[in-house]
Amino acid sequence: MTTLTLTFNGAPLQARQALGELLLRFKSAYFVERSNTEFLVTADEATASELARQKQWSSAVSHSEAGKSPSMGTVARKRTH
Repeated sequence: MTTLTLTFNGAPLQARQALGELLLRFKSAYFVERSNTEFLVTADEATASELARQKQWSSAVSHSEAGKSPSMGTVARKRTH
């Protein structure tokens, strides 16, 4: 599993809509809201790679988040297989 920090690069009011689109496309990813434009995402390698290439979003691998509880923000979607 890979953990990314995704940051929305548009108007903050559009971030929720853009997040909704990601939630529909990447159903196996686990999203945690860090701020109104920043989300911590945990996903398999292939999904994380695809998320990192999304328009309107910048990404960074979150090495420092390893081992930390994902409950540090609001869960946008938690889905089990």
